Amino acid sequence: MENSQCSSLCRKQYCAFLFMLLLATCAVILIGDSTVLEVQGKVHQPWTLALFRNTSNDHLTTAEIMGKNETRNGEIHTKYRPDFRSKNVNDDRKSVFIDIENSIRKENVSVWKCSTDVSSLPDIKRVLVSPSIQQNRMVSRNIYDTWHIPFEQFFLGFLVVPEHCDVEVRLDKMNGPVVSRKPFKYNFGIGKTAIRLFLVQKSSTRLIVVLNIHVLREARGERLPAFDSQQPHAVYELKQECSMIFNKELPCGLQITGYKTWQSLMQDLTARPTCDTGYEEGSWVLPCTRDANASCYWREAMWIPKNCRHEKFSVDKLQRNFYGKKLVFLGDSTLRPMMYYVMEQINGTLSAPKKLQAFGDFAINSNKTRVYFNYYRERQSKSTTRQIGKSWSDLWQLLKRAQPIENNRNTVLVFGGAEWMRSAHLEYLQTKLKEVEMQNIRLVFKSPSMGFWTWHSSQPRSAKPLEAVNLRKYTVDVLETARELGLDVIDTFHPTVSRYKEFRWGACACHYHSMSNANPEDSKEIHVDGPINEAVSSILLSRLSTI
Repeated sequence: MENSQCSSLCRKQYCAFLFMLLLATCAVILIGDSTVLEVQGKVHQPWTLALFRNTSNDHLTTAEIMGKNETRNGEIHTKYRPDFRSKNVNDDRKSVFIDIENSIRKENVSVWKCSTDVSSLPDIKRVLVSPSIQQNRMVSRNIYDTWHIPFEQFFLGFLVVPEHCDVEVRLDKMNGPVVSRKPFKYNFGIGKTAIRLFLVQKSSTRLIVVLNIHVLREARGERLPAFDSQQPHAVYELKQECSMIFNKELPCGLQITGYKTWQSLMQDLTARPTCDTGYEEGSWVLPCTRDANASCYWREAMWIPKNCRHEKFSVDKLQRNFYGKKLVFLGDSTLRPMMYYVMEQINGTLSAPKKLQAFGDFAINSNKTRVYFNYYRERQSKSTTRQIGKSWSDLWQLLKRAQPIENNRNTVLVFGGAEWMRSAHLEYLQTKLKEVEMQNIRLVFKSPSMGFWTWHSSQPRSAKPLEAVNLRKYTVDVLETARELGLDVIDTFHPTVSRYKEFRWGACACHYHSMSNANPEDSKEIHVDGPINEAVSSILLSRLSTI
């Protein structure tokens, strides 16, 4: 009897506790901006942004800034309230958004006052940036002067605050993500990047103005004076960055080599035998004045195999080697600049679309060499029967456009991409080529390149060492399969992963090139820039040039 009474009393006490907890939770929600909340031991002030992990989809989300307005002393205020739907904060990139949160805390509340004056519709009140940088003035009402960031800072967090209450700011396009409600991360490649912010009136979805912010990220070591090869320099090598370790057996960071001078390295290279394949162990080698990154001449850096050298040919020799050849390329935007480099080196000039995402047909070398390209990119990394079949379908369409084709080494097929090509693709393509009696053409496989998706959003995203480890394992496996099948292979993973921070602007930080106009009088004549793309492309050119 006593046990029954005790059990009943416990249940009543437990229910009372749950009821009180529910009341406390409702009080927190109702009180809103006048309450200081504590989550995981961290105090969050009311006028802040908070970053949490949404456990429903395991993606980082920022707290929504509520779009409700309230009146205080006759003035309109926008009400900001953090979202506490989830409590886990464990992403290594959350610091960008926490910095913005801290900036908001330090600001006077008046920074969030919005106006109802029609003349303020095209105005921006503030642009909060993390990490903090020197923000240059606006050149005009919709263009900021160029902001400069150092090489090591390849992403920034932003929060854009419009002046007018009925305006929201969207990124990149009219229907792009709203960046006036939550912070967003933007990745910056080497060189100049233009951020386009669309100010849209919420009540009418009318475009008011486009704001342009130009950010210039400096290249590695670009502040050093011109390199003088006659001066004494130490010679260092880089196999992997300490921030992106993909092989625990290799040292990270710059390591001193056994060469006493830069000239001694050059002399040693001329005495080495030529490489038999495009897949050789190597490292980036460069001259330095001291043992720190800032003192190294990265403009002189070269990707050098450990025990051999990739042969370089004169323009005359290249033109003779490629006389009567047909070069067929199947791949994505990581293979396209390599093709452009090869064309430019053979032809001396390059006339082509800067961004070719379809079929391309080019005549170079005084019409003695033909080049064909088909843009192919598989968004899914897993090899399915449909995906493998599509790769052959796209290749077959490309080969038909390149007819007539000789079933010998005068026809060269180069294929590969970011990371969609699998061992199953290689075996299937080789089988299909035999069926159509093209089994004797020369096959060259380009390995995956290091990169990560950088689409600018409120989800902090960048490459992580585990991704590099997994990509290296996959790369080694597919390269070994290609060699077993008798294909020539070009390793682009190791030269790119070891300098992964030096990507150029794009939705994917897997591009290590940029296109520029080579002739002011001819807009179609372009030039391929980028030392990393040049390094891997010269390996491809060397392999293609061998008879």
